[in-house]
Amino acid sequence: MVPSPLTKKSLFWDTDTKNIDLAMHKRYVIERILRFGNLADYSWLKNTYSEEEIKKVIQRERSELNRRSMNFWRFIYNIGN
Repeated sequence: MVPSPLTKKSLFWDTDTKNIDLAMHKRYVIERILRFGNLADYSWLKNTYSEEEIKKVIQRERSELNRRSMNFWRFIYNIGN
């Protein structure tokens, strides 16, 4: 099993991670990992959330992903603009 990135201050520097609910804060967790995470974090993400859940966050109109991250993940998930 891949260790949880929820303990990493490099991803959640502004949050008390003990208060993160993986279901309730799904969008927040996915956006942070897609934007700032490494390969191990992404592996954890794919084991925690479905591809459809991840795609919904990527396609979200008011996403926290920056343009570069958005373009990268749209390419990876074959999502048209």
